[in-house]
Amino acid sequence: MYYIHAIQSMNNSDVFKQEDIHQKLVEVSENPTLVTPDFKTYIAPTALRRLSPILRMGITLAKEVQAAVDQPFDAISVGTGLGCLTDTEKFLNVIYTVEGDVLSPTAFIQSTHNTIAGQISLDLGNHSYNMTHTQNNLSFEMALIDGMLCCEEGSKNVLVGAADESIEFLNKLKPSVFDSETLFTTSATFLAISADKMESSIAILACKTIANAAEISVETNAFLAAFGLSLEQINCFVLNTNELETPANSEVFHIDDQLGFNQSSSAFAVHVAHDFLKSSTKEFALIVNRSSNNYLGLILLKNDKTHN
Repeated sequence: MYYIHAIQSMNNSDVFKQEDIHQKLVEVSENPTLVTPDFKTYIAPTALRRLSPILRMGITLAKEVQAAVDQPFDAISVGTGLGCLTDTEKFLNVIYTVEGDVLSPTAFIQSTHNTIAGQISLDLGNHSYNMTHTQNNLSFEMALIDGMLCCEEGSKNVLVGAADESIEFLNKLKPSVFDSETLFTTSATFLAISADKMESSIAILACKTIANAAEISVETNAFLAAFGLSLEQINCFVLNTNELETPANSEVFHIDDQLGFNQSSSAFAVHVAHDFLKSSTKEFALIVNRSSNNYLGLILLKNDKTHN
């Protein structure tokens, strides 16, 4: 098992540095606004001016997670579906408007998907393994699997996270690209995982990604059966689909209602499930991440303190 030693999120709900966030979720509004702290507390003002919202979130969350575990990271694994959209748009606008002059490379450098993980590494002075995963809505799951593999190879403290941001241009693309009526939002979640239990009691039992998952119930039941479990034994579901029939006595969070459309939503779903288990005596939580292209991500959490 892989234990969550610290976890932090930032999105349109007031969840940063909050406990029991499953009780503090608000429905996404017509014009969702990112709820942020004073970034100057975490980032030098000279650097803050040139950082886009997604980079500010990544650095701040990584620093807060590292402060909670009080040790450097042996590896950093970050997932992002769309990358640094603000800087990508800025870079494309510069190309379009500037004629006959040398372009500044700054916007291009900060527009790449791996800028988030790279900027975190630079800001923390971390020279360990650093990887970015970009697999649409399964980007976080792939980053998590990578982090779990790092733990198996001996890493004691691994930073895993995911971040995606919304820009106005996405709303223009939605009718032709995204099969969703949900509003786009900005969100990021980072957590420290380790194979060592330490003080943590919430564990990640498994994470699985499935392409072309036509029958979600069949895939989910097969995933749980590998651990001798059934849907009736899952106490909490955090999902973005109505295709799975959940037991009547389980707690269910439809993450799209609170977070909107965000390709890193499964990372925040882990935070919601983590806090639910941590504040209860319930044993299992399942994150079900379904997309319109039939990609399916499944993450199983266990409240290990129930068997201490």
